[in-house]
Amino acid sequence: MGPTDQSKDRRLLVVGPLPPPIGGGSVSVQVLLEELSHRAVVPLVVNTSPRSYRKKTQLARLETLERGARILWKYLREIRRCDAVIVYATNTLLLTLGYLFVLAARAWGKPIYLKPLGADLGSFIEARRAPLRGHLITVLQAATGVLAQTHQLQDELRALSCTNIYYVPGYRPPLTDCLSKRDGAGLHLVFVSQIVREKGPFLLLDAMRRLAAEAETDVRCDFYGPVLAEDRTAFFERLAATPGVEYCGLVQAGGASLLMTAYDALAFPTSYGGEGHPGVIIEAMQAGLPIISTHHRAIAELVEDGENGLLVPRGDCDALTAAIRRLAFDRRLREHMGRASQHRAKAFSSDVVIPQLLALIFRDGRRPAHDHLACGSVKVD
Repeated sequence: MGPTDQSKDRRLLVVGPLPPPIGGGSVSVQVLLEELSHRAVVPLVVNTSPRSYRKKTQLARLETLERGARILWKYLREIRRCDAVIVYATNTLLLTLGYLFVLAARAWGKPIYLKPLGADLGSFIEARRAPLRGHLITVLQAATGVLAQTHQLQDELRALSCTNIYYVPGYRPPLTDCLSKRDGAGLHLVFVSQIVREKGPFLLLDAMRRLAAEAETDVRCDFYGPVLAEDRTAFFERLAATPGVEYCGLVQAGGASLLMTAYDALAFPTSYGGEGHPGVIIEAMQAGLPIISTHHRAIAELVEDGENGLLVPRGDCDALTAAIRRLAFDRRLREHMGRASQHRAKAFSSDVVIPQLLALIFRDGRRPAHDHLACGSVKVD
């Protein structure tokens, strides 16, 4: 019996963000829902998306408190109707509502899987004081399972005595349209992400200014993505002062892979602390692009340096400039890396990952053997 048969006529309560605004987490939830429509699983949805993204969530804001109350009310209303629960949660959501999500699921006898958005939950827990660390570890241990996006996060959570951790990689829908690779002169880069300093757009603009001063180097770069308010003024000022670059607006959710087939390479020099398996890298691999990114977090789980891309140290403009220059002057290398990217992308395709995810979620309805929520204690070293 395959994953589709196992999940037939099941109801899955999906808690997580949906676009707008567009972000890695909201696209992942949207892709899951699209896949469920092909797999005879009835989704019940609790949308946790904020009205706009900020670098930091302020828990005391009235808007945040009201949104939390709405999320919890709808969750409690829907949980009795489902067969299983999956929660795509930020670290803050796990801290504030995670206990109640798991407690309600246990009360109704529903298996519940927590899927942290990003991959910095381990360091987030370590940075909390002992009572909050114990609270978060208790929540994770009491869930039926925790779905880690990266092997790195899986190892970090196991080191915190969480044994119910499963590796479920990032995913994007397969690219089925015909690829039409650009055949023009020079190197045309693309940057697709939220325009926020930690994702690397300012470093990339600095590198582009250096390359523009080299008469023999023909490189252009287009930027796509929502510009966060905190960095809007600085970004557009820097953009206007840099030759060969253009801001092209937003990309439709799930449409980045097809867009990127018109480019030669993805430039994504991120240093964002919560980086897991960035969807933009998966989409670029599907489009057959070499990737220029950073030695940061679990990026190397997607990009093998020298094989399907080039990895540079975080914040190193010299190394980033050299990597771009190397691809600009070596078309054969670009073609080799593009083919390698397409090959590696298969393991991160939603039609591969999501059937495995559903097989895990619906394998049975048993509660976890541990009962930490009931006893309310966990050892924190």
